[in-house]
Order: sequence, then C-alpha cells, then structure tokens
Amino acid sequence: MRKVHPIEHLRYVARVHGADPVEVALEASEGLVHMVRDPAAVVVSARRMMEHHPENAPLWWVCAHAVTAMEPQTAIRECARALSTDSTSEVLQAELPSDATVCMAGWSGHVVDALVRRGDVRALVVDSLGEGQDVLRVFARRGVVAELVAPEGIAAAVAASDVTIVTAKSTSRHGVLCAGGALPLVALARLLERPSWLVAPVGVHLAPSLWQAMKEDLCGRPDTWASGYDVMEWSHVSRIVDAKGIMDVEHHLAAVSCPDAPELLRRSAI
Repeated sequence: MRKVHPIEHLRYVARVHGADPVEVALEASEGLVHMVRDPAAVVVSARRMMEHHPENAPLWWVCAHAVTAMEPQTAIRECARALSTDSTSEVLQAELPSDATVCMAGWSGHVVDALVRRGDVRALVVDSLGEGQDVLRVFARRGVVAELVAPEGIAAAVAASDVTIVTAKSTSRHGVLCAGGALPLVALARLLERPSWLVAPVGVHLAPSLWQAMKEDLCGRPDTWASGYDVMEWSHVSRIVDAKGIMDVEHHLAAVSCPDAPELLRRSAI
C-alpha cells in the first residue's frame, strides 16, 4: 500500500466532514507528528484544518499544542494519547444514580456511551439540530429506554429527571459553548432546583483567545438563534464530569489547560 504524504493526509483531514470530532483530531495528530521538522508547515496546516473545522475543539487543542510546544512531537503524541484514552464516559457511567432518569440534549457520544453501558437508565432526549432521532435509534438497538421530548415538554422532562446532562463543545474560563438547546435545559434545572451536569471531555478546553474565536465563528451572525449553538456562563452549571471525576467548576478549571496560540488565528490563503 502506498504511504500517504503527511500533507496529503492533513488535506484529507481538512476535507472530511460529519466524522466524530475526536477521530478527526486523532487523524490530524497523526499527520502533524510527521511534520514537526518544518514548523512553518505545521502552522499553515493547523490553520487550514481549524478553518475547515471551526467547531472541533479537540482538533484546535491538538493544533495549539503542536505549534507552541518546545518538543512538538512529544506534545502531539501526548495529546493523541489523552484523547484516545479519555475515560469521561466511564466516569459518567459510574457516577449516575441507579435506575436514574436523565434529561439530555441531542447527540453526545460520551453521554450515549455511558447510558448504553449502564443499561438501567431512562433517557429523555430533547431534540437538537435534528440529532434526537439518531440518539433514539442507538438507544433502541442497545436496549436503553428512551423518549423524544418535544419543545413544549422540556420543563416537565427536567422536573421529572434525576439529573440533566449537557455536553460542552468547547470551554474556557470565560464560558461554555454547547449544542443548541443545552442552555434552556440547565437554566430550567437551576430554576427547578434540579441537578445539572456538564460533561467536559478531554480536549474541549481552549485558551481564552481560541475559545473567543470559535464562539465568534459559530455564533457571530445576526440571527444567533439559528447558529445551532448556545453560550452559557459557568454559574449555570452545578457540577462538571470529566476524565478525573465529578467536581465543581473551580476544581475542574484548575485541572485543565490549553496553550495560547495567536498565530493560529491568522487566516491562511486557501
């Protein structure tokens, strides 16, 4: 089989769409690790992949480490190892109460995986970006009891749930970017004095400048309600679930980091 040149590999990564964000980030790391002797090429390739994947925080996280590390090859491999061994879904599986009813929004691989592994949890799935039916199909195949919740039933679903769970698309100290529909769920949970958990997998935490750029790319439009994303403050979230356990916001933020890489925010000629 012909060996693919790293640049061709990264062009493929830039063009692919609809794949799992972590898989895309892992493929990117495989290409970048073979280009570290040409730092300028790494920067240009990272920019182009980020421009093609403006919503993929794990990819941005890998790219930030690749262009700022003193030993980029080691840093890229460590990022890939952290992504491929992320135990967030296992932690969530262990922390869920027995026979719990969970309210969730749209598709989240980590939440779906945790609920499937448990088997004793009932899911109330609020549709987001048309992904609710995909979640229901997976649950139906794996024997998880689940129902799709219409917009008029959101408040009742949150009130009837033992915990409301949303997943971060990206985070920084300044806030959280989630799929559309997440903010109403956690706001209702807070109003109804019900617990809400934010699932924060490995690689979603970005430096403030990168997070701000992602937020502007995804939400910076006149009809913000049509962007498909919600921005929320940390005060909306009662607990964080990450690879190290379930904890409060400050403990979580103290344990995660991402280097600032302003050179990645310059637009490339494509």
